[in-house]
Amino acid sequence: MSLFKIAGVFFLTLSISFASDAVEHSEGGGWLEKWIIPDPGIFLWTLVTFFIVLFILRLKAWKPLIAALEKRESDIRDSLNAAEKAKKDAEKISREYDELVKKAQVEAQHIVAEGKTTGEKLKAEIEKSARTKADDIIMDARQQIDAEKEKAIKEIKSVIVDLSIRAASKVIEKNLDHSDNKRLIDDTLSKIGKA
Repeated sequence: MSLFKIAGVFFLTLSISFASDAVEHSEGGGWLEKWIIPDPGIFLWTLVTFFIVLFILRLKAWKPLIAALEKRESDIRDSLNAAEKAKKDAEKISREYDELVKKAQVEAQHIVAEGKTTGEKLKAEIEKSARTKADDIIMDARQQIDAEKEKAIKEIKSVIVDLSIRAASKVIEKNLDHSDNKRLIDDTLSKIGKA
C-alpha cells in the first residue's frame, strides 16, 4: 500500500470524525467553524486510530504486498532476461543459418564448376579417343586396302605371266624352257610397273 493511500485513509477518517462532531455540536456556531477548528480529543483519537491501522497493515498486509511486488518484479526481470536470451539465441541461429546457406551456395557453385570441368575433360577425352580410334581404323583400312591391292596386283601379275607364257610359247616357236620364259616376263612386267 502506498503512502498516498495511507494518507488518504487518514484524511478520510479525520473528515468523518469532524463531520460527526459537527452534527453533535450544531448549536454553538456554524458547521464551517466546526470543520475548520478541530476538536483536540477527536483529533488525538483519529491519530491513534490511524497509527494502529497503519501498524496492523504494516504487520499483516505490508510485508506480503512488498513480497508479492518483489516477486512480480523478479518474475518480470526473469522474463525479460529469458526473452533477451531467446532473442540472442534466435539471432545466433539466424546468423548460423545464413552462414550455412552461403556455404551451401558456394559448395553448390563449386560442385557445378567441378561438374563442368569434369564434363569438359570427359568430352575432350572421348573426342580424343574417338579421333584416335577413327585414325586407327582408317590406318588399318588403308593398310588392308594396300595389302589387298598388293595381293591383287601380285595375283594379276601372276595370271598375266601365266597367260603371257602360254601366248608367247604359242607365238614364238623357239623353244625356251619355262623358267627362262617366266624370268623374261617378270622383267618386262617389273619395267612396266615402274614406268
